Amino acid sequence: MPAIKKALIIFAKVPKPGQVKTRLQPDLPPDASARLYLAFILDILNATASLKGVTRMLGCDSSRRDPFFMGLAERHGLDLIDQTGKDLGVRMQSAIAEAYRLGFDQAVIIGTDIPTLPVGYIQEAFKLLKRYSLVLGPGTDGGYYLVGCSGSVPPIFDGVAWGTERVLTQTLQRIAESNLNAALLPFWYDVDTIQDVRWLSEHLSYLERRAGKPVASETARVLKTLKLGGP
Repeated sequence: MPAIKKALIIFAKVPKPGQVKTRLQPDLPPDASARLYLAFILDILNATASLKGVTRMLGCDSSRRDPFFMGLAERHGLDLIDQTGKDLGVRMQSAIAEAYRLGFDQAVIIGTDIPTLPVGYIQEAFKLLKRYSLVLGPGTDGGYYLVGCSGSVPPIFDGVAWGTERVLTQTLQRIAESNLNAALLPFWYDVDTIQDVRWLSEHLSYLERRAGKPVASETARVLKTLKLGGP
């Protein structure tokens, strides 16, 4: 039996000040937000490098020919594809279709706002796709941090209010309406607001104490340079 071809697609943007992590402003200046976002990308790439039998792809928001993406691809051994479509749902649908066109049997998409996501969750997603046609990683903000598919592109991306707390609920409704065979991973959190960043800082401190070494080290390094304020 031929090996299952697996693609992990990481959606990313070029970390330009004022164009990424804009919900962190004005609590953080644009250049600090961009540095933090770059750290997220690097930590995710470092963590997923341990995945075996998985081709990592960057889903590039702008153009895969941007020097930033091309540099990441060279340093980290990544394939590049463009994000195409008017909203997040269309872009995810297109990315999954592109992975299938390239000959992959399973496609998993994650974003870059989850620097502490255990890589084991991604491994579990690929395992589940041997038995299920769809897997979601539900987010604590009402969205989801991961979507994975095997077989045809699932009809779950239309009519969803992207960027709201209703994303997960609406997606689960689409799954039920389409009678899809789906599985859920454990909940995890995105980092979008300054409150999320403060929680991230505390979480990383805890993880470092428990592990005896830095976790998400690029993010931890940038956080130490920021004035987060708050309680």
